Amino acid sequence: MNLDTLLHQFDCNNGLSEIINAICKSSVEIEQLVNRVFLDKTVLISKCIQNSSGDEQHKMDILSNEIMISNLTNSNSCSVLISEENEDAIIVDESHSGNYIVYFDPLDGSSNIDCNCGVGTIFSIILDNDKYKTIENRVLTNGNNIICAGYILYGGSTDMVIAFKGKGVHRLSFDRNTTEYVHTGILDITNKNKKVYSINESNFERWDIDMKHYIRQYRKQESKYTQRWIGSMVSDIHRTLLYGGMFCYPSDENNIHGKLRILYECFPMAFIMEEAGGKAIIAKMSNDR
Repeated sequence: MNLDTLLHQFDCNNGLSEIINAICKSSVEIEQLVNRVFLDKTVLISKCIQNSSGDEQHKMDILSNEIMISNLTNSNSCSVLISEENEDAIIVDESHSGNYIVYFDPLDGSSNIDCNCGVGTIFSIILDNDKYKTIENRVLTNGNNIICAGYILYGGSTDMVIAFKGKGVHRLSFDRNTTEYVHTGILDITNKNKKVYSINESNFERWDIDMKHYIRQYRKQESKYTQRWIGSMVSDIHRTLLYGGMFCYPSDENNIHGKLRILYECFPMAFIMEEAGGKAIIAKMSNDR
């Protein structure tokens, strides 16, 4: 089963399938950039400027962002685009405007690309219900309004993991011979039993007390958990979905509000994890997303 068949099975109409196909088209172009990064030295220019989130913006970030904006705009299905690389919301011209808002991180983990570590694209989609509201009220939404979220992992193979509300999490792998995504399984974390916790423990002494207490559960010998940390969110989440375990990136003294971005990273990954049968929690032991 290819992606088009999956979208037809889930009745993805009114522009939703066009958006997902635009993201797929973007991922193929970004994959080509990632695969050529060591052959094309002009792409490996590091530390350009800071993006809207305060991170170093590399040339790969800029190129990936341009690809996503272009393809999503040309899908004629988006009203607003919210990218980690842009300080302001991108209002799609009326001639190309549609009914959905798309949030995306075009190339998460790009700081690790120099060492050939897996990087990825993260996205989520909501319905733009009330275009008479202010832009702020339209885009600063609750994560429960997401109808579809996913990521693309550029690694040994290129995988798309996509979740639809109430319809589970689906893994598709890119076939370079046919240039299409092929369905390779449903991800259900409830039957994955590998005891792995994924967190940057070098920050342990800078965490809040409740976070230290939480992680100590995994560090006890009787827990039989082992620690794995790639440092690229898409790669760490992907491993967790496939094998089981826990991923966490808490706030600390240097990042009192946390390092992950709620719209581009936390909401979509929480949505995917919950659709796969897992749980998404925040600090202070809260069960709220």
